[in-house]
Amino acid sequence: MAFERERRKIALMSADRRLDVALPLDGTLGDALSDLGYSIQHGHQVVLDRAGNEARLGATGADLQDGALFAIVDLHQRGAVDAARARSAEVETARTVLWWLLGVVAVLLAAVALLTSPGALGPAEPVLGLLVALGAAASAVAWGLRRRTDATAEGLAMLAPLGLAFAAGVLVIPRQLVAGDQLSVVTGMLLAGILAALLTATVSGGRLRSSAGTATIILLALAGVWGVALLLGWGIPAAAAVSAGAVAPALRFLPTTLVNVPEGHHIDYRHFMSNRWTVRGAIPETPDRVSMPAVREIVHESSARLLTGTVLLSLIAAVSVPFALPALAAGNPFVFGGTVAFLAALLVMLVLTPRHTPSPVLRWVPRAAAALILVEITVGVSGAFGVAVLLIAASGLLLAGIVAAAVIVPVGRGASSLVWSRLADILESTAVAVAFPAALLASDALSFLRGVMAS
Repeated sequence: MAFERERRKIALMSADRRLDVALPLDGTLGDALSDLGYSIQHGHQVVLDRAGNEARLGATGADLQDGALFAIVDLHQRGAVDAARARSAEVETARTVLWWLLGVVAVLLAAVALLTSPGALGPAEPVLGLLVALGAAASAVAWGLRRRTDATAEGLAMLAPLGLAFAAGVLVIPRQLVAGDQLSVVTGMLLAGILAALLTATVSGGRLRSSAGTATIILLALAGVWGVALLLGWGIPAAAAVSAGAVAPALRFLPTTLVNVPEGHHIDYRHFMSNRWTVRGAIPETPDRVSMPAVREIVHESSARLLTGTVLLSLIAAVSVPFALPALAAGNPFVFGGTVAFLAALLVMLVLTPRHTPSPVLRWVPRAAAALILVEITVGVSGAFGVAVLLIAASGLLLAGIVAAAVIVPVGRGASSLVWSRLADILESTAVAVAFPAALLASDALSFLRGVMAS
């Protein structure tokens, strides 16, 4: 007890260690630091107490409280840390640019393969397809080995190897075959979906696995749509119309698939359930407690699914619309009306859906897709119907720009309207209900049904 009365027990923390010190009542804090090997230089290091205030090095043990905590802070270490973070941010930005360039190259390869005439690349086309497939596998391995915490960047980077896989499938199939273009698209979608499934099974990160799983479902479903259209004898415009028309309900349905937790997290089945579903059915277990790390991980995985699904669906809509535009020149009024209806519904859905999310990426990716679709429609319609339609479309865009310029000022000042919000909800719900049935009309499904009923 005498020893405790003659000394003060204090704790010292630095960047490399933590020490418990017994300081004599007549000893100073500076002497204790010198004995421990710390040379405190003014302007280079500073000693802080528990409250974050600078401690006096001349304070004796009698002036200190028993159990006091002091931290030795290197003032130049923050500059080094900031410099390291800046270098890491530059490296990460360069990597992101490389992934974007890889994705653009994949899209250009697929576009060149689909837009050129069959056999234009000669016998080197299958060899090029194999090389692109090897590139897709290598880039997928590189993506899977990354262990970043930014789900947004990872979800976007994953689309690059999937795009290469799609381009490889397009290049490998000889398009001189009957319906070779459609078969190449189906093969490309299958290869991209299989690669995404392999990534889902192999990556260990929860967010990476969630992104890859969402891409797998979307790509394989799209491959199924094009495969069924190929078996039914529908052309590329019909398959593209159905694919683009399915984007609107898929965007609405996507948020309902995000939170993936066991059934016992929702309802305490063991408490409320009186009968089993089947004789040997198991009652879902209810967790004893819910921890914040587990909730945070579920939220991150759900955000990764939402990001990947939204970006991929927006990309599918923007790529499919140009192939569906030839239906506007069809003489069938049902095909023409269905094409106009599903294009209008798709534009409304892509513009209004981002109102529900605060994320900048999720807000502007669908709207960028809508702007690109509007340009595609303008160019396609002007090519099919003449310059007069192009002038009308340009006038409409000018009017829309004037209205947007007039509205953006009060909206930027915080103005809001419940009436306009309700009107937007009604338009969005109507677009979801109309898009896919109208796309079926655009694909001339009525003629197919008439043929089935007549046979």
